[in-house]
Amino acid sequence: MGLFLDTAFGFPTVLFTPLLIVVALYWLFVVFGATDSDVLDSVDDSGDAVGLSALMGRVGLTGPKASVEGGGPSHAQRPAGDGGRRVGLGRVPVTVALSMLVCVAWFVSMMGSIVTSFLGTVSTPLLIALGAVVLLIAVVAAWAVTSGVVMSVQRFLPERRGDSKHELVGRTCTIRIGEASEGFGQAEITTAGGAAISIPVRTTGGEVLPVGSTALIFEHSTEDDLFLVTHFDAALDPGQG
Repeated sequence: MGLFLDTAFGFPTVLFTPLLIVVALYWLFVVFGATDSDVLDSVDDSGDAVGLSALMGRVGLTGPKASVEGGGPSHAQRPAGDGGRRVGLGRVPVTVALSMLVCVAWFVSMMGSIVTSFLGTVSTPLLIALGAVVLLIAVVAAWAVTSGVVMSVQRFLPERRGDSKHELVGRTCTIRIGEASEGFGQAEITTAGGAAISIPVRTTGGEVLPVGSTALIFEHSTEDDLFLVTHFDAALDPGQG
């Protein structure tokens, strides 16, 4: 017991022990329903990962969220960033990845520290150097194991894709940022994944749609990468009534 405590609260394991305690408390709260397992997952209006989600995606530990797919320069319509596509941790929550990262790093650090303690050295500089080596090994091993596990898990998870641009044709949207005309227009639409995104729209035949009005998307122009819309009359909606 003494060896365990000395190692857990000695360098370098002491750097991971408080994090392990936080992880244990967090999952205890999850079990009792006090918080959610995806509390750290965050996306912007286009469905792209932001903040910690995006950061972990760039290092191979989290993945893209639903977004409108297809070509074009608009941020609201492009797929999640390259960092998200490189990962294998796809739809695994950030908290799960972080928890695994901490647990593996703590375990490797503990084992490494115990092994180095058998060397019987009392030289402080040597102990610090050995601890630094163990710390480096623990961090690299934690990243490798976590990334490998989540890439494997992703294969068994259903793929979550956003709407393609052509799939938006026939749906309604709401005009935003002034009027929509033949020369300018922005509208808001909600994807199948629940993300509200902004899309470029244009009218035809001189039609002008005021801000806040509901419009029907009847065509997608691949040449200009925008949507053609017209006024939507709710009374003509076959789903009403």
